[in-house]
This record gives sequence, structure tokens and C-alpha cells, in this order.
Amino acid sequence: MIVTIDDLISIRERHSNQKLVLTSGTFDLFHAGHLNYLKHVKKHSDVIIVLLSGDNRVKARKGSSRPIIPEADRAQILDSLKIVDYVFIDPSKLGPNETDPIHDEILQKLRPDLYVTDGPDPRFVNLMDKSKFITLERMNPFPSTTTIIERIMNLKPQEI
Repeated sequence: MIVTIDDLISIRERHSNQKLVLTSGTFDLFHAGHLNYLKHVKKHSDVIIVLLSGDNRVKARKGSSRPIIPEADRAQILDSLKIVDYVFIDPSKLGPNETDPIHDEILQKLRPDLYVTDGPDPRFVNLMDKSKFITLERMNPFPSTTTIIERIMNLKPQEI
């Protein structure tokens, strides 16, 4: 289910006896590496809430040519996965290393039991107790979205 910030309190209430795990990502050009990541997140949770990086955040982090897929479409893709319970698009318009008060509001409303990530996330590192962070190792052999885009861009016409 795709939700808004106003839904976060009711999610916590609805799942009060379950382990709520917040995770995040861009999930642009969804691929097997993304699915594998979410499967690993699920091992730590009863309920997964994906904080999907909004288009503004993606542009700030990855450049003006990204994302390839708009946030609403990426949210629909994630929402279609049975492994994902809720999708919430990050409304922040700040750069990747800036702290936005909206992230504290998200945590206050949702009160996740854990935050599972594949790397440090400046949005939450100073807002959550370190014991609530689980960092997964990067999942190889899956290529990153950036690698996939580079491979597509380097295809010769006869290879298309």
C-alpha cells in the first residue's frame, strides 16, 4: 500500500505487536539486486515500510539525468511486490547530506523497531539509536542500476 506521512501513525497502531522495519532506496530500474535486498530486509521484520527516495532527492544524489523512472511509477512497482507492506515517498527536497526535519517527523510517527540499510544514511544516523540500525552487506553479483544504465548507454546499434 502506498501511504502518506499522515498514515504512519495508524500503521504503527495497526501493527503494534509486530516488528516494523523501515528501509529505503531509490529502486530505479528495478532489478534482481533490489529484490534480493528486500528479501534480506524481510528476514529482520514482520512488516516492511520502504521509504522511497523521491525524484528531488534522487536528482540531488545521482545527477540531473536520474531517476529514469518517476517516483510514482517506482512506488507502484514496489507496492506490487508481496514482500513490501507499505511504500512511502520521501518528501524531502534537501540534498543527500542535509538533515530535513521531516525525517524526524517520519520516525516519531512510525516508530520503527529497526532501520535496515545497505550503507550509512545521513537522514537517520543522528535521529535513531545506533542499536536500531542493521547494515546489510552489498549484494553481489547483482550490478547496480548505474552499472546497468552505463551498459545500455554503451551498446552499439547492432546490439540493440
